[in-house]
Amino acid sequence: MAIQRTETTQTGPAWRRAAFVYPAGPMAAEGGRLVVEVGPGRGDFLLHMAEADPLTSFAGIEIKGKRVDKIIRRIERKGLANVTVIQDDARDALPRHFAEGTVDEVHIHFPDPWPKKRHTKHRPINEDFLRDCVRALKAGGTIDFVTDHRPYAELAAELFVRTEGLAGCYRNTIETEVPNAFPTFFSEKWKSEGRRIYYQRYRKVATRRASARP
Repeated sequence: MAIQRTETTQTGPAWRRAAFVYPAGPMAAEGGRLVVEVGPGRGDFLLHMAEADPLTSFAGIEIKGKRVDKIIRRIERKGLANVTVIQDDARDALPRHFAEGTVDEVHIHFPDPWPKKRHTKHRPINEDFLRDCVRALKAGGTIDFVTDHRPYAELAAELFVRTEGLAGCYRNTIETEVPNAFPTFFSEKWKSEGRRIYYQRYRKVATRRASARP
């Protein structure tokens, strides 16, 4: 299938007006499971999940058009019918495309850490974004955050811990080994270079305000 783009689906301020979605249509059947990956890159983890669980709907939010095109070609070669790809800034895409309480899992693997102070505004992990994640998640839904950059892992942990409605799932807030971690291209690359991988997982829980209701 040819990918038709307009100037409103390219990089730049136009993203604020429109996003490119493939394929057009609902992302999940009503009541079905929906898993979202922010920044799927090559699509290794996203497509692995989709192949392993054909009854679940998956959505990848990717900001770079060339990566979106590559993921779509891989989806079509594999004949996967349970994957949606959204070209958009994830900070806009979550409130734009996902209704409250509809998402079972959010995965954020190896986002650019933007280590320079003047670039921190580009990081997807911030208080507003995490509130949008909590809003989109179903009760008991989870967020996974994985990075090879220790300062970013620590900064993200502080934000996650402060976010109302989230509770840590691991014994330690940040773990360097977790069972059944999928070996993505980037995780294997970083490990081969001697880097550690830092894993975090949080679950949506009832807030004090919600639990006080009769």
